[in-house]
Amino acid sequence: MLTESEILANETYIIDLLKDIKREGIRDYIHYLKNSDFFIAPASTKYHRDYPGGLAEHCLNLLEPLKLSNSRLKREEQLPEDSLVIIALCHDICKEGLYIGEYGNYRTLEGHPANNKHSILSIERIKKYIRLTRIERDVILYHMGLFSCYEYGMEYTPEDLIKAIKRHPLVQIFAAIDMEETHWQR
Repeated sequence: MLTESEILANETYIIDLLKDIKREGIRDYIHYLKNSDFFIAPASTKYHRDYPGGLAEHCLNLLEPLKLSNSRLKREEQLPEDSLVIIALCHDICKEGLYIGEYGNYRTLEGHPANNKHSILSIERIKKYIRLTRIERDVILYHMGLFSCYEYGMEYTPEDLIKAIKRHPLVQIFAAIDMEETHWQR
């Protein structure tokens, strides 16, 4: 459980990180975030960080491991800082507006588009404001590994995932980081 001051601290930190990104539309994206429930929403209804502020906390918790993994790649494979911030902090923006109720009794909003297209919805929401690189898109699209393929009724196949991993190793690495944060740090 987070206190109100911890939730506010996470919000301030995320906004400061995003303000450092020099991309067209980032200010509009920040405005969108501030007017959403992103900073107070849970990350899930019962599985991980199922408390107010859990979604933002989950996203923040992925940034440092992603930076560390990126630093271990060959120099020519390393992504710039802004890409890492966008991937970690924005990969689950699809969950904005997804949960209703209160702590201990959250439920998924029936008919919310994230129920059927989790990663795709995150990409769609981000692209309304900022342009994603192909690698950023791939990492966000496949951040749930093979679950990303099956979630969409095989719109994306395991072969598509393998191609994305061959384009950049962070596709697979970020999926593992997200899974670890999601499942082993409850």
